[in-house]
Amino acid sequence: MNELEALALALEVEKRELKFYIKLAKKAKDERAKRMFLFLAGEEAEHWDLFEEKFVEELIEKCELPAVDRNLLEKLIVKADEENLSEVDAVKIGMEQEKLTWEFYERAAEEAEHESIRRVFEELAKIEKAHYELLKAQYDSVMKTGIWMDYQEFSLEVD
Repeated sequence: MNELEALALALEVEKRELKFYIKLAKKAKDERAKRMFLFLAGEEAEHWDLFEEKFVEELIEKCELPAVDRNLLEKLIVKADEENLSEVDAVKIGMEQEKLTWEFYERAAEEAEHESIRRVFEELAKIEKAHYELLKAQYDSVMKTGIWMDYQEFSLEVD
């Protein structure tokens, strides 16, 4: 997969993750869960913006529009019945989704030809991994205490 194809795929992944977290926030009954899902949606929107900027730069340079590999996209998106999803199951699916995304970005970074695109993929891989850690901490909290942790106490700082 070339850089332009990887960027196009990353845009689709981020868009689907954004929609997923917004839907979960709308459904969440617990206020802390709602805030966490909205926070994650905002993060995914920022990632979309970064990828869009690099995509447009690369598109202008190459003057070609790549097709998104729909089969690969489907492998990168966790399927869920969002209408009947408990908040705990939503967190588990979010964990799985973030893991798939960070691993894809790590591979895309390794294959990137341009330094600036490689850096974007590397940075967002770290952030997606931090999202996974946030969701994992939330899951552990819920499973042990039955209460939602406050996401503000969790650091998403990356090196």
